[in-house]
Amino acid sequence: MRLTCFATAMALVVAGSCSAFASTAFAATGPIIIATGPIAGFAFPLGGEICRLYETPLQDKARCAVSATDGSVENLNRLRSGDLALAIVQSDVAADAVNASGAFTGAAPFTDLKSIVGFYAEALTILVRADGPVKQVDDLKGKRVAVGAPGSPEPLFADFLSGLEWSKADLDGVIEMPRNEQIAALCDGKIAAIAVTAPHPNGFVREAIAACHAIILDLAGPGIDGAVEAHPAYAPAHLDLSVYGTANSAVQSFGPRAVLVTTAKLDNVTVDRLLTGIFKHLEELKKSHPALVGLDANAIAAPAGLGADRHPAAVKYLVDNKIGDAPAVE
Repeated sequence: MRLTCFATAMALVVAGSCSAFASTAFAATGPIIIATGPIAGFAFPLGGEICRLYETPLQDKARCAVSATDGSVENLNRLRSGDLALAIVQSDVAADAVNASGAFTGAAPFTDLKSIVGFYAEALTILVRADGPVKQVDDLKGKRVAVGAPGSPEPLFADFLSGLEWSKADLDGVIEMPRNEQIAALCDGKIAAIAVTAPHPNGFVREAIAACHAIILDLAGPGIDGAVEAHPAYAPAHLDLSVYGTANSAVQSFGPRAVLVTTAKLDNVTVDRLLTGIFKHLEELKKSHPALVGLDANAIAAPAGLGADRHPAAVKYLVDNKIGDAPAVE
């Protein structure tokens, strides 16, 4: 995979700050920083490719670098402080920043936060045995389902149950279990399903499929509809399972999206250039990471699950280029 400005990114990791580039307004000819996540994660290579596509077309002095970070909360705090221009964050965490909830409880609402476009979903993934008792969502009733490690349950699974108008009482148990014990428990029949939130392809999912022919349950139906309606920061997700070589080629799920965000201070020219790089070179972007392979222009432009109002320049670009269904700025 290609990473733009890799040396610069590593320097930023060591320094732990991009304050030298901070300003009250970010111009297209000045350096911009995209905060991502851990180097081993999905957001870091995505940010690197966005940077490469931002720099390449005009061959001018515009510069972009990626910064490896601890993730969405750090990224949003640095955006708010003006330490950087852009970040890739989970849409539900972005919504928390806008609403001063979750990790941002007690802070002022981040009303200047603006989304640009969204990418892959952190999707609720329910693994079951192909030869087991669960063939469809209704079969989960009365079954034991493993979620996260003790103290770290899967909130998306709880939201899915609420969307179905079920409660934990409809199951035989929601078991908090360390991840390294879950696959063996599924294969041995001690649990009927595993619920995990993950982008795809995912190593844990691949391991479960190899261990005992696990499959990913199709969640299509009222559970997704109810969860997305109750949580606007979530979006429906189409999971292409060809990356796992499984017989069922696609299933439906939902979850927060990885979203490119900025603030109202970012100038229109920079937003337009970023989007030109993404959409004019979409096939190159998709090759940069397996999680992006199944995306198309309409999926990236989709208004669902962004977590924050779209930047006005992004709305204009999408409308002018007839991409997706961009909403009006609220």
